[in-house]
Amino acid sequence: MVIFQNVSKFILSNVNVHIPKGSIVGIIGASGAGKTTLLKLACGLLEPREGMVYTMRKPAVKAKREIAAEIGVLFADIPVFQAESTLENSFSERKWAYGMKEEEFQAAYESLGRRLGYLDYQDVSPKALSLGQRRRAELGAVLLHSPKLIILDEPGIGLDRNARTALRELLEERKREGATILISSHDMEEISALCDRILLLDGGHSIFYGARELLLKKYAPMDVCELVFEGKCPDFGDLPIENYCIDHEHLTFSYDSNHISAAEILAHIVPQTKILSVQVKKAGLADTIKNIVREGKT
Repeated sequence: MVIFQNVSKFILSNVNVHIPKGSIVGIIGASGAGKTTLLKLACGLLEPREGMVYTMRKPAVKAKREIAAEIGVLFADIPVFQAESTLENSFSERKWAYGMKEEEFQAAYESLGRRLGYLDYQDVSPKALSLGQRRRAELGAVLLHSPKLIILDEPGIGLDRNARTALRELLEERKREGATILISSHDMEEISALCDRILLLDGGHSIFYGARELLLKKYAPMDVCELVFEGKCPDFGDLPIENYCIDHEHLTFSYDSNHISAAEILAHIVPQTKILSVQVKKAGLADTIKNIVREGKT
């Protein structure tokens, strides 16, 4: 769906990434890492200094007008609506721009409006709306014509929990329908919940691109197990335990789940003492990314 071949632009340097159809890719990294630049390259708003970008099998810049009807784009720094027009009129303008039939438009407009909640203020101009209200409507406008490629730059800004849930459900539905979705975000909870692939940029370089599960498996810090026992303190023997701490009958230890599982450790411990409770904590995406950045820089 989107291919970056040896792409350099501004801070981005020699990026090679293939984003397949029907995937949701989270683009993450520190501010200034090149996330927004990458998204603008994908929809043909920017031309690479070096390399090529292909979107839907077409050169993104040369075919910008051709692919425009097939993509939905939201950038934090590019207005979606004309400030003086009402939301309802602004949506109607997009209907004509995308060549939607009246019945198709009304069904999409009302369905998205109910789920995202912008119908309550459709007679208001965007400049009179709060950030959260405007963002709800902007997301509706982006999804209105069922684009094949959806590009969202920090879509969760200003949204409350209900709106975030609605957006997540809508994007999951669009993915099942075959859409490809690129999301740039600093919200690791949002990325972890939505994305099946992660692209991590650091200083303009792609230092990880792959499945979310692979990222966690390869780079996650040690898993931590906390258990409460009664009786004799268990002996780990020669198990590959990184470190442990005992506080009365509370035992905490860490281990590399790529080498040994919690079940294998517990199978060794259970015959030695009575286990009252067990809790295993796996590293979150945010901590994992910190590790990747550290390894990437070194």
